[in-house]
Amino acid sequence: MFARSLRALPARYNRQWRGADGDADRLQGREDADVKSFHSRTVMFLIAGAAALLLAATAAAWLRMRNTVPTRAYVLDEGHRDEWTAIGGDWHFADNVVYDNSFARGAKLLTGSHAWNNLKFNADIQFKGDNADMGVMVRTNDEQQGTDTYNGYYIGLRTLDGTMVVGRSNFGWTEAQPVTIPGGVHSSTWYRLQVVAVGCNIAASVQNLSTGQTAWIAFQESFCVHSGRIGLRSLNRDGAWRNVSVAPAGWSDYMALARHAASVEHLEVTPGPPWWTPWHAGLLFGGILAVALFTQLSYFRIRQWKADTIARERERLAHDIHDTMAQSFAGIGYQIQGIRHSIVCGDRVDSTDIAEQLGVAYQLVRKCHEEASRTIAMLGSRLTEQQPNLLQALTETAHKIASDQIRTVAECHGSPAPLSLRLSDALLQIGREAIVNAVGHSEPRVLRIVLRYEANSVELLVEDDGKGFHYTPDAARFGIYGMQKVARDVGGTLQILSEPGNGTRVRVTARLHRESLLKRMFTRMRGDAAAAQLDFHAR
Repeated sequence: MFARSLRALPARYNRQWRGADGDADRLQGREDADVKSFHSRTVMFLIAGAAALLLAATAAAWLRMRNTVPTRAYVLDEGHRDEWTAIGGDWHFADNVVYDNSFARGAKLLTGSHAWNNLKFNADIQFKGDNADMGVMVRTNDEQQGTDTYNGYYIGLRTLDGTMVVGRSNFGWTEAQPVTIPGGVHSSTWYRLQVVAVGCNIAASVQNLSTGQTAWIAFQESFCVHSGRIGLRSLNRDGAWRNVSVAPAGWSDYMALARHAASVEHLEVTPGPPWWTPWHAGLLFGGILAVALFTQLSYFRIRQWKADTIARERERLAHDIHDTMAQSFAGIGYQIQGIRHSIVCGDRVDSTDIAEQLGVAYQLVRKCHEEASRTIAMLGSRLTEQQPNLLQALTETAHKIASDQIRTVAECHGSPAPLSLRLSDALLQIGREAIVNAVGHSEPRVLRIVLRYEANSVELLVEDDGKGFHYTPDAARFGIYGMQKVARDVGGTLQILSEPGNGTRVRVTARLHRESLLKRMFTRMRGDAAAAQLDFHAR
């Protein structure tokens, strides 16, 4: 019924229906593809998560196995000697007993893993003479030859005062309060030493195997060594060890010994050697010598900076004088040259015109005098923050130098932005120098001054239609060199384009925003290097 109704529809609607059905099929295909993609991503995510969990579990199991202390009774014979590492001493194995037949101070015999942490360490000890100190080491690291040249713990017996001692060595020695052993400590007697280390807690007991008398000690350290090897250690006399064994331990093992101790001791810092050693004295002398050399170097460096500052200031004054009085003298010369040209060429010159030109020259002389007085006054006063109208000042300079004989066009593009006094003064100096050079050397008819403001920069262009010249950076004269230096001082770039018969363009571009001190220092260093290179080429 539905099919007949569908065939009864016009062909146009039938095509629309088929198109919609095709879109539905394509949409359904996309949905199926998205579902399959989602399922595949989900499966991949689950596989990656399972792999990560398996890897983490494997790493945790490996760390647990690595840190777990095995239960082991050591066989003390020559066949198992390779299980031990000797640092100092003269160690021998015989009849399941290990001997140190030396009087070495701090002889060590080490075994086990640096990852062992919570453990129970047992050993029987026998002294071969008096005035001796021998015992066991736990959680030891960085072992070297010497008495206290390791980082770890030592639990031992002393024959001199008949005590049991526990302490920490970190290439220095600190110990808890010693515990007196009932009956004392004697040679040729076996003593059973048991040590339990759990966390930052260590407890130990010693038993005279002949009399059965026992003593206990317990101590705690806040910042402890958490893992390390085990070993045997003797001091001053030879001795013997037997029944050496190790096993994992827990808190209950620690409490089984600590509950018999009178108290839980803390490490007491024993006084170390005096600080005034030859090494420290040499180090102090070297430090004083280094400070003296640094002070002297700083002094000479400051003097050099002062001399450089004075030299730069003198150079700046030379450029200021050149940019003020020299410009006025150029205008005077231009006016006098015009009068001379008229007289030499035999032109009919009216006395009124000569008087006007002489008046202009007089005004320029007066202006030169005023600028010289202003420069001298400026040297004796503080710098003001008043900012001149840059375009107006340059236009007035062009009118005063060239009068009405050269047409001056002034243009300003963009939104004028406030310029710093340093940047404004630099652009004014460069613009005046470019105007003086154009009027004095290029003989232009039109002088164009353009000031263009961009978002982050300002550009000054002084352009003339005069005769131009061949310009090369190596052949720069004093005026051009001064413009280059002023541009570098404000972090700007100076570009001079000129060809014979096509006039001259002087363009300077500088950033508006204040630069960081570090960048300004780098710019100044780069400018000094460029100036030195120019001086080298000039020579």
